[in-house]
Amino acid sequence: MKEMTKWERVEAALHGAEVDRVPISMWKHYHLQDRAPGLLAEVSLAFHRRFDTDLIKLTPSGLYPIQDWGATIQFGRDDDFLPLAVRPVITSAADWETLPHLDVQKGALRRELEMIHHVAEGLDGSAPFMMTIFSPLNIAYKLCGDKVSGRKLVDYIRQSPRQLHAGLAVITDVVRDYGLACLEAGASGFFYATQMATTDLMTREEFLEFGKPYDLQVLEVLAPKSWVTMLHVCQKNLMFDLVTDYPVDVINWAAGTSGTSLTDARRLTDKPLAGGLTLDVLLNGTEQEVYDMARQAIAEAGRRGFILAPDCVIKGPTPDANLAAARRAVEDTRER
Repeated sequence: MKEMTKWERVEAALHGAEVDRVPISMWKHYHLQDRAPGLLAEVSLAFHRRFDTDLIKLTPSGLYPIQDWGATIQFGRDDDFLPLAVRPVITSAADWETLPHLDVQKGALRRELEMIHHVAEGLDGSAPFMMTIFSPLNIAYKLCGDKVSGRKLVDYIRQSPRQLHAGLAVITDVVRDYGLACLEAGASGFFYATQMATTDLMTREEFLEFGKPYDLQVLEVLAPKSWVTMLHVCQKNLMFDLVTDYPVDVINWAAGTSGTSLTDARRLTDKPLAGGLTLDVLLNGTEQEVYDMARQAIAEAGRRGFILAPDCVIKGPTPDANLAAARRAVEDTRER
């Protein structure tokens, strides 16, 4: 089969068509560089070129969406220290009703648009790339400053639903506006992330009221304008069946640890899948173990409608040799 370009290979995977080899996407955080648009673009492009990935996912700080709402953030001193929201933006139910609409061309949001510009210039059309945006309920979760348990957000869901809905409406408007600005800045599409679709945090009924409707309000506007939209469903004990009808091109999640395997997902949806690379094996396994894991994922998911990708953000100390082993695994699927 004739060798495909990265665009052709990913597009074929998104349509369940034949590929010359299985496409691969991998991504890491760079917490020391992610406050400088040029530096984050530079290290992101270097990672892409080192491992010759087909689809790039940009990794701004996970707290960038709440910074302009006044979040107090503690930044670390190395790439492996996650920034922490040390003082919540929302401290009472009334705060949801006074949440201002952000100008997406200012502040931290503008900073990330500049980063997108740099990446687009550096790639010069050679590969597609996704900007990370978060679901409205996920942003509400971050605004509460309760990163570990989500207890504060769940309290608002159960005790102050009217006020929370008012805040979610504002957040949804901002996410939509920002997504459109990302496309104008040069992004090919989106990595749309939610940590909320899990029964560890809320009930199915609560997600159907406070999560899914706002997700759809965002995606129904952005997805038709996006070349690729990847839904990332984070955490364990997922409500996977509640997101399979989202208007997205591909679904990414932790197939090995979430309670929903690649085989399960193939039964639940006909959408293309992205995953198969478990973070702990990438970090602690041998090169052979990583290679075998990647080949097993491809065998389970099938060559069509599949992108080999990590469960979530690859841990900083993960050996380059292990990432190279994953890349070698897709190369060995090439039709000669």
